Amino acid sequence: MAGELYQVPTLVLLAAAVAVFAGLWLQGTSLAAHEEPDDGRPGARRRQLLWLAGWVLSVVRLALQVAGWNMPGWHLALSFSASVLAPLMFLASLAPQYVIRRPPVPFVAAFGLPIVVYCAIVGLHPAPGPIGDLSLLACTIAGIAVAVEWSLYEQLLPVWLSLIIVALIGGAAAWLTVRGDFGEVISLTHSGILLMTALLFLSAFRRLSTGLVFTVGGLLLWALPAFLAATLYVQALPPGFGRLVDVAKVVAAIGMILLVLEEEITANVAARQRDRRIRLEMERYAALYVADIPFNEEESAYEGVCRAIAEVSRFSQAAIFLPSPDGKFWLAGRAGMDGSLAAALAAMARRTSVSRAREMAAGKSVSPVAGSLMLTDLAPVMEPGDDLEQMRFRQPYVMVIRARDRQFQGVLMLAGLRNPSAPLNPEEVLPLELLVARIGAAREHAALLRRLMQSERLAGLGQLAGGVAHELNNPLQAVTGFAELLVDSEESLTTRHAGVILSEARRMKQIIDSLLRFRSAALMERLPVSMAELLGDIQSYVQTDLERARVDLQVKVPEDLPQVRADAEQLRQVFVQLIEHAISAFEGSLTHEGRRILIEAERHPRSIHLVVSHNGRPFAEPARAFDPFFKARPGREGADRSFPQEDALPGSGQGLGLSICYAVVREHGGGISAVNLHPAGAAVVVEMPIWVENPAEAEENDKRAQPGAMFADKGHASAR
Repeated sequence: MAGELYQVPTLVLLAAAVAVFAGLWLQGTSLAAHEEPDDGRPGARRRQLLWLAGWVLSVVRLALQVAGWNMPGWHLALSFSASVLAPLMFLASLAPQYVIRRPPVPFVAAFGLPIVVYCAIVGLHPAPGPIGDLSLLACTIAGIAVAVEWSLYEQLLPVWLSLIIVALIGGAAAWLTVRGDFGEVISLTHSGILLMTALLFLSAFRRLSTGLVFTVGGLLLWALPAFLAATLYVQALPPGFGRLVDVAKVVAAIGMILLVLEEEITANVAARQRDRRIRLEMERYAALYVADIPFNEEESAYEGVCRAIAEVSRFSQAAIFLPSPDGKFWLAGRAGMDGSLAAALAAMARRTSVSRAREMAAGKSVSPVAGSLMLTDLAPVMEPGDDLEQMRFRQPYVMVIRARDRQFQGVLMLAGLRNPSAPLNPEEVLPLELLVARIGAAREHAALLRRLMQSERLAGLGQLAGGVAHELNNPLQAVTGFAELLVDSEESLTTRHAGVILSEARRMKQIIDSLLRFRSAALMERLPVSMAELLGDIQSYVQTDLERARVDLQVKVPEDLPQVRADAEQLRQVFVQLIEHAISAFEGSLTHEGRRILIEAERHPRSIHLVVSHNGRPFAEPARAFDPFFKARPGREGADRSFPQEDALPGSGQGLGLSICYAVVREHGGGISAVNLHPAGAAVVVEMPIWVENPAEAEENDKRAQPGAMFADKGHASAR
C-alpha cells in the first residue's frame, strides 16, 4: 500500500477539481445551460453533470489505489468498474444520448452494463472458470454490439472513423478475452474510451484554446500507459509513467474546468451582445408609432415596418401578407427582397386561400421554433417550376398577426437568418412578437375607428336628412298638386312645361323618400331567413342589368348556411343594390371580356360573412364608400375620376344606395365594409349574426365552426 502513496497529491487535486465542478454545476449560470443541440447530444448543463460524475468515479478509483485494495474482492471490482465508467461519462457527454427513446434507454447505460458485469466478474474471480469465461465473452460481444450501434448514429465524428476504432479495439478485446487476459481487456477498454473522447472533444470544441489543449492532451496521456500495457504487453512500465498518468488526470481536469469557464465567458459575451441588439431592435420598433399608422389596404405603411425588421432583427428579409375578402392573400409590404422574389411571393399569395393555409398548418408543413415563430414549408402551395423553387425560397419563418380578440389579421414572413449557426431563442423573438401584437391591435383599432366615424357621419347625415325631408315635403306636395292641374289644362306649351315640373317634382319626391328611409331604415317583422335560399334566386332580380352590361354573376354559397333573423325583403334589396353597384364599376371599360361578380359566404362562430366582389374599377376611397352623395374630388391622389360614386337607381335615390345598405345591415345587428382587392377589383363584406332559438346554442356554434385563421394557435400551443 505504501507504494501507492505517491498518488495522494493527485487524489487531493482531483478532489478539489470535483468540488470546483460541483460548484460550477450548482451555480448553473450558463445562458446555454438549457439548450439541447439538434443532434441529440446532451445540453451544456447535463454535459457538466456527466463530467462531474466522471471525475467522482476517477476519485473513487484513485482512492482505492491509494488504499492499496488490490486483492480480489468487491473493492477490486469497484476499482475496475470506476476505471472504465469514468471515461465513459466523458464520452457520453459528447455523443448521441439514447439508443431507445420509448422507453428511454441511454447508450451509456446499454454500453456500461456489460462492462460493469465484466469488471465485477474479473474483480471477484480473476480465474472465473468455463462458465465465467463464457460470461465474459458474452459481455464483450454485447459491448461491441452496442458500440457499433452507437457509432452508426449521427454524431460529431465521421461514422467510418468511429467504426474503425470500434472494430480495432473491439476485436482486440474479444481476442484478449479468449486468451484469458482479462485485466488487459479492461485496460484496453479504458484507453479506447479515452481516445474516442479526445477525438470528440476536438470535434465538438473547434477552437484553439487553453482548455481544449489541456483536456485533449490530458486524455491522450492518461490513455497511453494502459494502451501500451494492453497492446504491447508491457507489464513493467517505468516509474515515471505512473506519475505521468497522475499529471495527465490533473491536466485533463483543469482543461475541463477551463472549458466550462470559457463557455461561460463566451455565453456572457454573446448574451450582452444579444441584449444590446434586442434593446436596439425594440427601440427601432417603438419609433414606428404603430398606433398612429393607418393600417389599411390603401396605405404603404407596411413597407416601413418590413424595412425596420430587415434592418435590426435577426432576419434580413421580411414580408407581410394580408387576407383579402375573396379568401386569398396579397403582399402588403416587403423589405430586403429583390423584385423577382417579391413578384413570386405576390403570385403565391394570390393563389393561396386561407383555407389552404389552414390545411397546411394542420399538417406537417409548420413546425414551432421559438415563441410564436414557426418554420413553414411552402412546397404545398408551389406550382411545378415555381420561381420560388428556383430561388430556393422554400422554408421561411412565419408569425401570425392577430387582434386582441385573437381574430386573424395576417402573416409576417421572415427569411435570411443572420448568423444561422446560433439558434433562435424566445428572447430574440420577443420584440417581433410585441411588434406583431401592436400591428394587430392597430389594425383592429383602425377598423373600429373607421366604423365609429362612419356611424357618426351617417347619424349626423340621417338627422339632417330627416329635417330636410320634412321641411321640403309639404312645399313639394303643393308644387306637385299645382303641376298636375297645369298638366290637365289645354294649352300645349303650358302642358309641356308642367310635365317637366311634375317629372322633376316626382324625382325630388323619390330623393326625399330615400332620405326618410336612410334616416330610419325601418324594419318590418323579423323572421328566420335562409341566406342560401335568398341568394340562390338573386340573379333573377338583376338578370336584365347583367345581360346589358355583359357581366357574369357567380354565387358560391353553401347550402348548410345557418339562418339569420331579418326582414327578407330588405336583405334581398341590399344584395340587389350591391350587385347593381358592382355592375356600375364596369361602366366606361372598353373590354367586355372577363367581367365577373362573385358572391361568396363563409360561416364563422357567431356570424355569416358574405362577400360581393368584382374585378372592375376599385373604390376611390373605401372608407367613404357608404357616405351619402359622396364623389371623389377631381385631382385627388389615388382617386378614380371615372368611377361613378353615386347610385342613380330606381327607388334608391341618387347617391344613397350603399348608404341605405349600410343602415339596413346595421339595423339588423350586422356590419358592412368596403375594401379594394389586389391587384384589381373591389368588394363589399357583409356580416350578419346567426339566429338561434336558444342562446345556449351559440356555444355549440363556436365548437362546430372556427374562423378562417392561418396557423391557428399552433405556435402558442407549442410555446405553452
